[in-house]
Amino acid sequence: MTNTTFEITSWYDTWNATGYNNLLTKQVPLQYATRYNLAFASLEQINDSEGYTIVFPGKFAADVKTQIQTQAPGARIYAGLGDDGLPETVADNNQNNNRSTGNIIQWLLNNGFNGISIDAEEGGKSSVLAFIKQIGPGFQAKGLGIAVSAPWPIIGPESLYGSDAVAVFNQYASAIELQDYSSDGTPEDAAVWIQAGIKPSLLIGGICTENSNVQTPLTDVTSWTQWAMQNGLGGMFSWRLDNDHGMDGEKEDQQPTFTGAKALWDAANS
Repeated sequence: MTNTTFEITSWYDTWNATGYNNLLTKQVPLQYATRYNLAFASLEQINDSEGYTIVFPGKFAADVKTQIQTQAPGARIYAGLGDDGLPETVADNNQNNNRSTGNIIQWLLNNGFNGISIDAEEGGKSSVLAFIKQIGPGFQAKGLGIAVSAPWPIIGPESLYGSDAVAVFNQYASAIELQDYSSDGTPEDAAVWIQAGIKPSLLIGGICTENSNVQTPLTDVTSWTQWAMQNGLGGMFSWRLDNDHGMDGEKEDQQPTFTGAKALWDAANS
């Protein structure tokens, strides 16, 4: 039986021809997730008089999105944002009556996206809360989601983002993706955020399924997912489906077996 209340999210790249071709030839089991984050877009200035909007530098972004929409019509698709342009967009909004927020909302609606996932790990991280406060009301009015992909989650929301992180996330975020695979694991990391005051239903535990030194063991995939379900978390996510347990070492998108995605899906729906 499929668990319809527990969200399964995965990231998919937009720069690699192999990952796109695997979609095109229908080798990718898109039924293993209910939301997809496309990696990575940036926030770029349109011109001096119009502010900032979303731009995907990856040449396959539009085609990847189309394939996911076609093959998994029930899945939601978010634009994954990194650090690029985040502080500048916040400054532009402050100086120009939130005009960049309007640009971003219109871009998402025009291009068939359901929201954004913010993975700011460097210079943009200090701007995350201000950005969410700027876009939050408009996103909610249009039914768009705001996810935050949190690195090093064991240190907690305030240490990562600032003193009002809990209030801002509880008010405006639709999901907080904990990058547990590079931290202490979903049970330990999520407990820190819950203790800080974050609603458990906002939290999405995280696993890594690509071949790397932080790849999550399959036994942990199962146990973390079971813990998440038992403790009221909103779901789990994986980094990343296109590169899931490839058969050619760490070569990107080469012969993925999707072993991690299947283990995650099975744990959530057993």
